[in-house]
Amino acid sequence: MKGHAAFLLIITSFFSFSLLFTTPVSAADDWKVFEANCCSIKYQTDEHLRNFTFRIGGFKFTSEGLDDNPANVKIKVDDVMGKVQSILDMHPADLHISILLYPDHSTLDRIFRQFTSTGNTPIAFYSHKTKSIYVDISSVTDGVLGHEIAHAVINFYFVTPPPAKMQEILAQYVDLHLWD
Repeated sequence: MKGHAAFLLIITSFFSFSLLFTTPVSAADDWKVFEANCCSIKYQTDEHLRNFTFRIGGFKFTSEGLDDNPANVKIKVDDVMGKVQSILDMHPADLHISILLYPDHSTLDRIFRQFTSTGNTPIAFYSHKTKSIYVDISSVTDGVLGHEIAHAVINFYFVTPPPAKMQEILAQYVDLHLWD
């Protein structure tokens, strides 16, 4: 009986420990991926990608227009990424992250609660553990994206990342000066 209880404890501990290292996603596993230079943009519907592109870049998708090109998201994300690295003067060689797009704040809240049970759910957040930015596409802006990319750049640049408060100051600076 003791051996059985120990076995169950080991299995339960292993399962709980493995949950710490999984990437939180929504229930659907049908993610599509669009590659930019330093990131993989993961989304579930083409409409999510279109909305994200419009929110961060102002591109309009029409049936006839020249802007109706999903590759615009790559252009805009790469542009924000380059600008953030330039502002911070940090250019980590191994930088590659995922940007996961969620359709609304309540969906992002469910993901955020997998990381913490306290605090308000932001419009977007970065997790260095998963090397991912999680985004509410109904509210994101290029400034919010730049802020979260700054967190990623900072975490990749330093062997031991600076304290959270210092990172937040730098990320807010990037958000403030993104298009100066």
